[in-house]
Amino acid sequence: MNDIEQIENYLSGQLSADELQAFDLRLQNDKAFAEVFAMYKSIESEMHETEDEKELRKTLSGISQKHFDTVTAAKVITLKTNRKRWLLYASAAAASIIILLFLKPWQQKALSNDQLYAQYATVQDLPAVVRGANNDSLLLKATTFYNEAKYTAALVLLDSITMQRPSEAQLQLALGICFLETGKYDSAINRFDKLAVLESVYKYDAVEWKGLAYLKQNKTTDCIAALKLIPADAANYTKAKELIEKLSKK
Repeated sequence: MNDIEQIENYLSGQLSADELQAFDLRLQNDKAFAEVFAMYKSIESEMHETEDEKELRKTLSGISQKHFDTVTAAKVITLKTNRKRWLLYASAAAASIIILLFLKPWQQKALSNDQLYAQYATVQDLPAVVRGANNDSLLLKATTFYNEAKYTAALVLLDSITMQRPSEAQLQLALGICFLETGKYDSAINRFDKLAVLESVYKYDAVEWKGLAYLKQNKTTDCIAALKLIPADAANYTKAKELIEKLSKK
């Protein structure tokens, strides 16, 4: 009985008491055998979680053909049991690559800067304003445009409104985002810098958006440098740290 047959019989409960004792003893003393056993269980567990077994078998066959044509030691063994178990790659190298390339969906290709920007550039809506004076009416229009992501139209109105309301940090931030979303990067960064030196609840939001402005321009180093200015006690620190880690791995 070879190693694979032993493992199969162990898992299906077909070993005698003496064989079971010998198997457990070998697991304790034979490191290589224990590793093959662990990988077998892992592969079997992953495969049984899928809904379309025939399709996965076909895919795995394609993967093995692509990666192991030149590896003579890699063998595919059909396990003949009542439950018609899956194909098992006896080679530890083959099993490891299958797990990494196919069975682990978290092994994804790194996102591009554009994709990261789309993921992290979350624009918060401006709150609704009450109709009233002309100024409020103008702000209502600007708010509507902004919340509908019509940044070109919102920019024209917010540029005028913020001149009259320079102390309203949320409007300043919104104007900076309008500059950014319409490709006016220097104006956006300038607006974020002015807001970042003020003591307001939007101080570190401005720093984050400055980093995102660099990200949108594919200036990865500048983006990371900006995001590192966000302190650990800031509400957006975790988000910034996560983005830094993703950019640093590229």
